[in-house]
Amino acid sequence: MKNDLPTNLKELRAFATELNKGKYSNVPEHAIPKAQPFKDSSANELTKSVLYDLIEVRGAAAYRINNVGIYDAKRGVYRKGGTVKGIPDIIAVLDGRFLGIEVKYGADRQSADQKVVELEIQGAGGVYFIAKTYEGYLDYMNKL
Repeated sequence: MKNDLPTNLKELRAFATELNKGKYSNVPEHAIPKAQPFKDSSANELTKSVLYDLIEVRGAAAYRINNVGIYDAKRGVYRKGGTVKGIPDIIAVLDGRFLGIEVKYGADRQSADQKVVELEIQGAGGVYFIAKTYEGYLDYMNKL
């Protein structure tokens, strides 16, 4: 199966296009939704690409963890979110293995809290890694 996996963002889009053809097999080809291009030109775009690969290509249970503050309209301020500091951007289970994937783009660096969570995940037998590009993500996934 590893030989059939996309090896770059262009192949990921081709995979999505074929998947759409199967999902909409009773729809005329000209009316099938076109797969949007996948990118890794920002942290948000890279996160979307990694999540699509994990869920649609590899069959993982994968989730994006949003670690932002919550706007309190009554007080007119942002307040701390409810998640633990340092939780990876993406958590997933693939073939029974827990994955914590921290997405970094450009000059972004891992925080002290993220380093602690990395050690906790690895200490519990899980896998933790940082994805800076889609190709870097694939390189790590191919080593699993």
